[in-house]
Amino acid sequence: MKKACFNKILILLICTAICLTASCSSNDKSIDMNSYLTKNHAEINIHDCSGFNLLDKDITKSDVILTGEAHAISKNYQVKLSMIKYLNEKYKLKYLLEEIGYSQSCFINQYLKTGDESKLKLVFNNLKGTAAWSKEYYDFFIKLREYNLTLPESERIIAIGIDIEHQIGTALIYLNSILPESEPIHEIKPYITDFKDGYKKKNTNAVIKAAVNLQNNIKADSRDYEKYLGDKYFDFSIVLDNIINSKNAYASNSVNFESIREPGIYSNFKRIYSNLPKGKYFGEFGMEHVYQNICNSYMGDKSRFAMYLNSSDSPIKGKVLSIAYAYQNCKMMTWGKTYGEGNADSGLNDIDILNNISKSDITLFKLNGDRTPFSKKIYFVETKKSDKTDTDYFKYIILIKNSKGTIPYDNSQ
Repeated sequence: MKKACFNKILILLICTAICLTASCSSNDKSIDMNSYLTKNHAEINIHDCSGFNLLDKDITKSDVILTGEAHAISKNYQVKLSMIKYLNEKYKLKYLLEEIGYSQSCFINQYLKTGDESKLKLVFNNLKGTAAWSKEYYDFFIKLREYNLTLPESERIIAIGIDIEHQIGTALIYLNSILPESEPIHEIKPYITDFKDGYKKKNTNAVIKAAVNLQNNIKADSRDYEKYLGDKYFDFSIVLDNIINSKNAYASNSVNFESIREPGIYSNFKRIYSNLPKGKYFGEFGMEHVYQNICNSYMGDKSRFAMYLNSSDSPIKGKVLSIAYAYQNCKMMTWGKTYGEGNADSGLNDIDILNNISKSDITLFKLNGDRTPFSKKIYFVETKKSDKTDTDYFKYIILIKNSKGTIPYDNSQ
């Protein structure tokens, strides 16, 4: 009897211990997350660039650093400029990737080099109707030039547009501006003449048709064009290709648009990467381009730019750092035929996890530190892939609070 009673008591104690252990384990997960984030975050001061050193361990082994934003939020540009300064001063960053066409970045670089603001205005006058048509984006380049002037010429930041040419008008202006005044040789003269004539007549259909013929002729024999265009051959050929890419993308239905655009962005990067001296690249893109795995967002099961950068044929496979932006109490400019203001989406799921820790308007969180819970479970990303965790998509999050939306560029002039 005593033995039976003892056994019952022992079983009861074991069950109680199991329940308490399960309860503690459940609580520990929550405590561990808060404890982890408390130890692995930094407040960002955009004025002295402090706080970004939390990134150092990953920056040293990365060739491309990408931040993923929701467009048209004012503080994006403050974070972007501050990070550029940090990366330049500590890692000699020189290459700034932009979500714009290569032709636009060529005009922007002319402004950055000479201070001729008409080049910058040319770009922005053709951006109306897009999220990029904002006072903050325009002022960003003004401030970037001011920063560049504090640096030795060899260390100044260069803007590099790697998107397809969404603003074909700007691309055509650029191509025409770099064509030599000298007569081309007989073999290529008809193609150059047709292009120039279509441009002069402002006949978009004619000039696009001429561009297609020109592209095909360059592919058949590039040597004559290399001689004719000289050091502008690379610029001419990549812009020409992106005009055709853009034409094809916009002619396709919305389902196929990103199937043309995203590999086009990657192809542009590879061409530029092989054409420039080695160095680190930094770019702030729409978040969709920065995910390093497929998730439940508008691109669906299509590969993103960051995924291409980690693909088997990439020259920088395994050297890509993705950083997500998340938003709390922020506004955004809305764009299209008219401009207005709306509430910004938080950007990620469950950002209260971060908001509970953050004490400033801009806070950087490291997700891939020692004993991180974010490599075991997914909190921030919507995905159907049960085997993925947050760190499969990005390694850091920057939480931005209390930002206004950007202001339309037209209102600032």
